[in-house]
Amino acid sequence: MNILLQTKEDAEAHFGQRATIAINLLGMVGRGERAFGFLTGDMSQGFDITIGFFNGKARYIAFKKRSGTGWNEGDTHAALTQLGRYSDWSIKPGSGADFYDYAEKKGDQVIAEATGWQTRARRYAFAYVADVPGEIGLLPDKTALDQKFPT
Repeated sequence: MNILLQTKEDAEAHFGQRATIAINLLGMVGRGERAFGFLTGDMSQGFDITIGFFNGKARYIAFKKRSGTGWNEGDTHAALTQLGRYSDWSIKPGSGADFYDYAEKKGDQVIAEATGWQTRARRYAFAYVADVPGEIGLLPDKTALDQKFPT
């Protein structure tokens, strides 16, 4: 994966800029959550990106559109390719939200997994690594996150 499970320094190198402190999205500060932000593009295009770290590893990422335009398939493609090869994502259309799963394989062995969603009525996409051996598990509440990204 390009960003998830990487360090803040790796994310800074990926985006070519220093991270800024951001608001934690999962409310798990007491469990070690630290969030940092990046901006891409400008106000007419691009994303406001929040990456959440636990024990120095990126465990979640949110891509929020900076423009006032609605989310489209191209936005989903752009966001997901920042995390890993688009062909490693499987998108599951649902009622009101698109859910997606990521599986990076080496031969038959899965070496990295992530999951997430994008709700077309909102201007953000969210992806996370739910389980890392020896680390706290993440179980984000989609409804609570939706409230942090108003339409």
